[in-house]
Amino acid sequence: LLGEIAYQLDKRILCYIFQGHRRLYGFTLLNIPDKIIEVSTHPLTGKVDEGYRFHLNQRYISLMEDLKQLGYKATLHPTLSEFIVNSYGILSQKPGNGCIWREAYNDPDLLRQWITTAVPPYLEKEVHIFLNCLCYMAGKDEKPLLIW
Repeated sequence: LLGEIAYQLDKRILCYIFQGHRRLYGFTLLNIPDKIIEVSTHPLTGKVDEGYRFHLNQRYISLMEDLKQLGYKATLHPTLSEFIVNSYGILSQKPGNGCIWREAYNDPDLLRQWITTAVPPYLEKEVHIFLNCLCYMAGKDEKPLLIW
């Protein structure tokens, strides 16, 4: 669950910035600036869509400013998130409809309690930041906390 929270936040950030893209293979929080350049440049002609590039950059900057208010640091958290996902993994089975865990995984208060009791103390503060940011993103896109 620890890795799942970090993974879901990463995915939400990428989906928000690159809304028009259905596939985000190869996109990470660490390479967002490079991917903005890549997706706003025509692959055959090399012509840059300056308007689209500006739009993506504005979405990125605006979102990072919003998340910064919640304690998110663009210089720390993308790397930490990658470390957590690689160290702890993500849920091996996603809860199906009607599964009691599906509701629990989408309850911010239960997740906060779980973080306080189960997450290693040296990661607790940062995972709370991830969860707060994930709650913010869920409110922004009006979707459940964890999306499967």
